[in-house]
Amino acid sequence: MKPILLLLALVALASTRGAAAVELTCGPQSPLDVPVQLDYAATASRGGLSIAGDAVVVYQRQGDGYTLRSTQKALGLIEAWQSSSGTVGRQGLIPREFTQRSGRRPPLRVEFDWPARRVTFSPSGEPASTQPQMQDRLSVLFQLGWRSRAAANVATIELPVAVQRRVSSYLFTAAGTETVEVPAGRFETVKYARQRHDGEDTLEVWLAPALCHLPVRLRASEDRSLVIEQRLRSVRSPRP
Repeated sequence: MKPILLLLALVALASTRGAAAVELTCGPQSPLDVPVQLDYAATASRGGLSIAGDAVVVYQRQGDGYTLRSTQKALGLIEAWQSSSGTVGRQGLIPREFTQRSGRRPPLRVEFDWPARRVTFSPSGEPASTQPQMQDRLSVLFQLGWRSRAAANVATIELPVAVQRRVSSYLFTAAGTETVEVPAGRFETVKYARQRHDGEDTLEVWLAPALCHLPVRLRASEDRSLVIEQRLRSVRSPRP
């Protein structure tokens, strides 16, 4: 399974308290002002085969700094771990470092040097120039929520994303409003879809304004007919 699809297959192992387990505060100039843990129920399917996974995503704030951590599991085994850290400004998340580990593979790291306008990839990959609003694989969904909330009724949202060894453009098109039923409850959502471009994956995201435009449902697919679907199970305060 591709790392970006592993990122999207978010499922919680922890207790499944409801979406009101934490009171969210949507800051006027940031994606989220309080720490939060998102738990999802998800499936990965191809043809007639379907596999469930387990994971958790934790967002923390300390002053103007943020950290994001994601651990994905399948069949009870740790498959991948990701982290993103940086600062929060008037334009939302400003990542500084992204790290990804998967199985026994060497860790992948992306470093953003904003003063030098340079992003580097290790262990391999040519350096690239930073771009306004550039995100990493873990921060992009939080930033999408912030952009959607900051500019209501916008038709498209484009975010450059530093992936494994290059920078890719994620162009999300607004696909209207939709009421969705997930384990955490019933939500009115704004839907965005990223269309496949140059062989890259498609991505559909349902953002809930009642939850600071956090994603309550996601669906990703790629050209080998693998489909990842996940639905919000709970929103709660992270454990100390």
